[in-house]
Amino acid sequence: MVFESMKKELSELVGLVRQSERYCAAVASKPDLATSESHALEVQREHRIAELSARYGIAA
Repeated sequence: MVFESMKKELSELVGLVRQSERYCAAVASKPDLATSESHALEVQREHRIAELSARYGIAA
């Protein structure tokens, strides 16, 4: 049960990092893609990434 929970959260972390990398690359190449909504979503992703990273002792 604990293993499944950890596996789920680590999978979520990897997915969030991938999404964040895609967003940052897209905005770097085409800044007009950044909207207030997409930025707010990215900030939420970054907060969750920080939360999960801290939980598992992964340094950013």
